[in-house]
Amino acid sequence: MENKILIDNSEFRLEYIGELTVWKKTTKIFLNIQDNKEDVSDIVIEKINWLNDNKDKIIDIFMEENGHYVDVINEMIESGDFKADKRISEKEFVRSLFVNNVTIYVKGSETDFCLDLEAEPDYLLGHLAYMEIDSEYEVEFCGMNG
Repeated sequence: MENKILIDNSEFRLEYIGELTVWKKTTKIFLNIQDNKEDVSDIVIEKINWLNDNKDKIIDIFMEENGHYVDVINEMIESGDFKADKRISEKEFVRSLFVNNVTIYVKGSETDFCLDLEAEPDYLLGHLAYMEIDSEYEVEFCGMNG
């Protein structure tokens, strides 16, 4: 028998990988279920809704430690190492960010989750920004991957 659960009309199969909308973009969601399955749908929808309602908070925390990427990209544009028509602003940099994927560790009221931010154009230079959100919705930038 195949393992699957249904959340918001999306099937999550096998290791519970599915897709939901995060920041108006279809996004891979990975579920690590450490509690009973009965509450999973409500918990996952709560976390995804929180992500969608708190985009600015997540980006602000990321930018606190990574705002220098705007200058790095602009220097690369000027030297010809990054192809772009003109220098970018912080606003353009922020608009380029999206959620590549989300992993939710389902543990009842202690459920926490993490996500990888990506940029298009690739202002993160092939990296993903790893963000953790605990069960109290405290957000932390935890470094770059890739």
